[in-house]
Amino acid sequence: MRLYHVPGTRSSRPLWTLEEAGAPYDLVTMSRDERHEPAHLERHPLGKSPAAHDGEGHLFESAALCLQIADQHPAAGLIAAPGTRDRALTYQWLFYAVTEMEPGVVEKYIYGETDAARTAAGTESYRKAAAIIEKELAGKEFIVGGRFSVADIIVAGALGFGAYLGMNDGFTNCAAYLERLHARPAYVRSAAL
Repeated sequence: MRLYHVPGTRSSRPLWTLEEAGAPYDLVTMSRDERHEPAHLERHPLGKSPAAHDGEGHLFESAALCLQIADQHPAAGLIAAPGTRDRALTYQWLFYAVTEMEPGVVEKYIYGETDAARTAAGTESYRKAAAIIEKELAGKEFIVGGRFSVADIIVAGALGFGAYLGMNDGFTNCAAYLERLHARPAYVRSAAL
């Protein structure tokens, strides 16, 4: 897989997943401006990151890429077998992070300096969603099945963005979870890139 990566964006998720899987990959690090060049628009029609090429064609969307990597490297144990309850829970928490947590964080990130009402609404939405994760993590090391999975990568991505913006006050389970996940060797390697 060739991953087109812009540091500090959602492309960090598939990069972390590739490192966890021990998968071979080519990394093309791009600037934010390069995302809008014609060559990249062929890879991602909205000019966002991540984008990847899997040998057959281009793929985009970080959660989709993470799931694909996990499926392609089953020996890494990043996702439960199809049809199992843990597989369903992986989908649940992965999509929850993307659809319920991230929109509020993005609102604060974009409008934090210019629109107090949108920032407040985004913060409230995010904190309501993150409170569910806080409760779910009580007494648990990982979000699904007692083991690290691709769901943790996506949930940690949303929580990490919230932490960066100062939105996680009082979420002690989430803070400990992020600390554990960010100490993983594969995360440390991917963050260094």
